[in-house]
Amino acid sequence: MKTVFDSVDLRYIDLSDTTFKITTDVSADNLIDSIRNVGLISPPTLARKSDGGYTVVCGFRRIAACEFLGWRQIDARILQAPENEINRLLLAIADNTHTRPLNVIEQAAAVSKLAAYFADDIALSREAGKAGLSVNPGLIRKLKKIDTVPAALKEKIAADIISLTIGLELSRLESAAVMAFVQIIEELKLTLSHQKEMIQRVKEISRIKEMPIAGIIDEVVAGKIINDPELDRNQKIKKMRQVIKQMRYPEIVRFEKNYSDRLQHLQLPESVHLVPPADFEGNKYSMQLNFQDLAQFKTIVKTLDLLQDHPDFAKILDKNFEDS
Repeated sequence: MKTVFDSVDLRYIDLSDTTFKITTDVSADNLIDSIRNVGLISPPTLARKSDGGYTVVCGFRRIAACEFLGWRQIDARILQAPENEINRLLLAIADNTHTRPLNVIEQAAAVSKLAAYFADDIALSREAGKAGLSVNPGLIRKLKKIDTVPAALKEKIAADIISLTIGLELSRLESAAVMAFVQIIEELKLTLSHQKEMIQRVKEISRIKEMPIAGIIDEVVAGKIINDPELDRNQKIKKMRQVIKQMRYPEIVRFEKNYSDRLQHLQLPESVHLVPPADFEGNKYSMQLNFQDLAQFKTIVKTLDLLQDHPDFAKILDKNFEDS
C-alpha cells in the first residue's frame, strides 16, 4: 500500500469510527510512559475521509496515549487513494497479529469484519491467514456467533474468564441468565466440566418447572451459598451442585439419601464395596471385594453370609426405602 508521512492534528482523527478496530484493550497505560520517554516509534496508519478528517486503520491505543500526554499533533502514515476497504482491514488485522496473539473476541471482531467481504468461510480463512490470523472454517463459524453476544459477556471472554465453548453455550440464553451464570463461574472459578454440568441442568430445570433460568439461579443462590463465610470455595461448589441436582433429580437424590442411610446400617468393612445401578435405574447391583490373602478373603465371605439375612440389605435390593 502506498503511504506518505504527515503531521496530523489530533482533532481531525475520528476515534469513534471503529471500522478497522480489532483490539479490545481500551487502556493505553502501558504505552504512555514509553511514548513519553522515547517518543512515538511506530506511527499510526490513517485514511482520509471525505469530510477532511481521518479514519484510524492502525493505532487506536497509540493515538489515545498521545492525547493523554497532551499532544496536539501526531506523525502518521496516510494511506494514498485508491485503496479499498478490504486491504485496509487486512492491514489492521496484520498490525495486531504481528505484535501479539489476538484474544477470542478480537479474533471474532476480525472475522466478522472480513465476513462482509467473503461469504465463503474457506476464502475468508485463506485471506485471514495472509494477515497472520489462523482460523479454520469451523472456528470461523463459532467466532461469528461469539461476535453477536452482549458486550458484558465479550469482556469476560476476552479476559479469559469464560471460555469460547461456554460463551457459545451462554450465547443462546437471555441476558439475565447469562450474567447470572457468569457471576457464579467468575466468583467460584468453576472448572469447565462443572460449568457445563450446571448450565445443562439449570436449563433442564427451567424447562421442567417452566421458570426463567435467572429465576432458577436466584433460587439456588437464595441460600446465600456464594456469600456464606462458613464455607470455602470447594464447599460452596459442592453445596451448589447438590442443590441443583436436588432440583433436577429429586427422586434420584431421595433414593441416594435413603440408600446411603441403609448402607450405613450394614456397616460394611472397607474391603467390601456395594455399587448400586447407575442413577438407581434397573436392578443390577455389583460388589467390589479387596483382599490380600486367604484369611482376608474368609473374613469377607463371613461378611457376605451375614448380609443374606440383614433386613436393610434386602430393602436395598428391593429399593424399599420408604421407612428409612
